[in-house]
Amino acid sequence: MTASRVLFDTWAWWEVLRGSPEGAALQRRYLDSEGTDVLTAAISLGEISAKLSSDGAEESIPATINSVRRASAIVDLTGELAVEAGVLRTRLRKRSKSASLADAIVLATARQNGARLISIDRAFAGEPDVSSR
Repeated sequence: MTASRVLFDTWAWWEVLRGSPEGAALQRRYLDSEGTDVLTAAISLGEISAKLSSDGAEESIPATINSVRRASAIVDLTGELAVEAGVLRTRLRKRSKSASLADAIVLATARQNGARLISIDRAFAGEPDVSSR
């Protein structure tokens, strides 16, 4: 893992997209930084789309997803990654009952790509390769 490669989870993207103070800090630190590779797990695109749809903002989905695609490299879910995530979810649930398969997919994607996961999700508490900033 290198400090120059990070994977934004859905929370991180949501903060950036809505322009919150935390999102602005993430934007400056990672997206505007030369030499930092920002990755996004494909499942996060679905989570962003679901959030916008449930908020009644379906018309903004294409532009929002295109913004994420332009700012990061999208990492697709493979069979190998899915199997790894299934096992990882079981481990995460030992500490956090709310850990979902999507959470495990995101963390497995970061690990498989040598990236630090940027997230505040409690499901990742105690994981050494996860940070909130």
